Amino acid sequence: MLWLYLHFPSLQLDSLYQADHALPIAIVHGRKSEVLQCNKRAVESGIKIGMGLGSAAALCQNLQVLAYDEKQEKARLTRIAQWLYLVTADISLCAPNGLLLRVSHMLSLYQGLDNYWQVLTNHLQQLTLRYEFGCGHSPYAARLLAMGGCSQLTDNKEKINNLLNPLPLQLTDLSDKVINHLNRVGVQCLGELLRLPLTDIAKRFDIELVTYIGRLSGQLKHPLEFYHPPEQFKHYLELMFEISNLQYLQKPLLKVLHLLEQFLRFRDKRAGQLNIELHLRDTDSVQFQVHSAEGEYLAQQWQELSQLTLESIKVSAPVIAITIEATQIRGNDFRVVDMFSKHCGAISANELVSRLQAKLGKNRVHGITQIDDHRPELASIPCPPLQKSATRKKTQPRQSVLRPSFILPQPIPVQEKMHIQHGPERIVAGWWDKQPMMRDYFIARNTKGQWLWIYRTPGQHWFVHGLFS
Repeated sequence: MLWLYLHFPSLQLDSLYQADHALPIAIVHGRKSEVLQCNKRAVESGIKIGMGLGSAAALCQNLQVLAYDEKQEKARLTRIAQWLYLVTADISLCAPNGLLLRVSHMLSLYQGLDNYWQVLTNHLQQLTLRYEFGCGHSPYAARLLAMGGCSQLTDNKEKINNLLNPLPLQLTDLSDKVINHLNRVGVQCLGELLRLPLTDIAKRFDIELVTYIGRLSGQLKHPLEFYHPPEQFKHYLELMFEISNLQYLQKPLLKVLHLLEQFLRFRDKRAGQLNIELHLRDTDSVQFQVHSAEGEYLAQQWQELSQLTLESIKVSAPVIAITIEATQIRGNDFRVVDMFSKHCGAISANELVSRLQAKLGKNRVHGITQIDDHRPELASIPCPPLQKSATRKKTQPRQSVLRPSFILPQPIPVQEKMHIQHGPERIVAGWWDKQPMMRDYFIARNTKGQWLWIYRTPGQHWFVHGLFS
C-alpha cells in the first residue's frame, strides 16, 4: 500500500476572507495564549509559531489576533475532502488539519504516481491553501513525513526509510511517558527505534509502543474510516473585518458562491434556494432566503439575486461572518430552445420571477388562476408564479364570452354617458354561500373612446366593473 498525507499547517488562517493581505495576522490558542498560525507579514515582523501573545504583540503593534477555532478547521477540512473527492477516491479525515489519501488504488487510473500527483496538485491550487505532504507505505509513515516537512513524493521503500530515520520521536503519537522512557535507553529518533527488534521492545515496553511500531512499519493493519461526501452544500466564511454596509458583502459572498458553483457543476445539479445567515457582533444573527424559480448554479446569477435581496435587509450590528446553505437541489432540466423560434427576451419568465421575488419578497409575487365561480370578483385566485395547473379546477370559458383585461377592485358608479355595444349577459349566482348577486353585464364605450365592462342591478343602478385593453 502507498499512502499520501496532506498537512495544512495554517488551515484557519488560509480560510479567512482578507481584503487587505498587508495586515499581519496571528491565530492564537485561547488557553495557552501562544501563536499557532501566522501569515507572511507577521513572520516578517519577527513573530514565530509557539511565541507567546505578549511577545508577539510587543514585536508588532498592528497585529490582528484571532482565537483558534478547532471546529472551524474541521469544517474546512471536510470541504477540502469533498473537493478532492472529485479526483481521488479513498480519503480519510485526520482532524483538525490533515488528510490521508490511499494512492495505490488510483495509480492504474492515472498511469503512475507522477500523473496522479500532477492532477491532485492542480486541483489543490484552486483552494489557495498552504500544505505539506509525505508519502509512505503506511498511514503513520506518510503522516510523520508530512509533519516533518519532508514534502517529497516517492514510492521507493529505501528512500522513505531514509527520510523517516532522522525524525524526532516528538513527531509521533507516542505519549510523553513512552518517549522519556525511550530517551533514557538512548533512543532519540525513529531510525534508532525501528532498528530495535520488535520482540525486545515487547519485553521492556507496553503494548502502545509495539502497536505503533507495527502500524508504522506496515506489519499491523491500520483501521481507517473513509470519507463519503454528502449531497448538500453549507459553507461558513469568517471575515477578517467588520462590515456595516451590506453592499460590501458582495465580494465575500461571491467567494462562497464560486464554491457553490463548483459543487453544483460537478454534480450536474442546480439549487432553488439559498439560506444565508449573517453573523453579527454581540447580537443574534440575521437569516434570509434567496430564491430562484428556475433553479440556478452560476455564481454570478446568485450574486445578482442576493444583491437585490440585501437591499431590503437591515442589521443592528456589523457582520463578522456569513453562512450559506443551498437547498432544493435538483438535477439539471435545461429548457429546449428552438433556434428557429421567434426572438425571446433577454431573460426567461422564471428568471424574471426570481428577480422580482429577490427584490420584493417571495410572498409578494403571485400568479392568477381561474376557478369555478361566475362572480367576477371571485372567479380568480392568487397562485404560485407560472403555475401550470391550479389546485382547483379551472373554468373553461365559452368562446363567445368576452371579459375585460382589468377588473376594478371595487365597482364604481357610472357618471358619464355610455353607448352600449354588446349585451346584456345576465349573471345570477352566489345563493349557495349567502353572497347572492344578479347583474346584467354590458360592453359599453364612453365619449373618450374607452371600452368598459358595466353592469345594471335589479334596482336600475349602473356600475363600471372593468376595462378592456
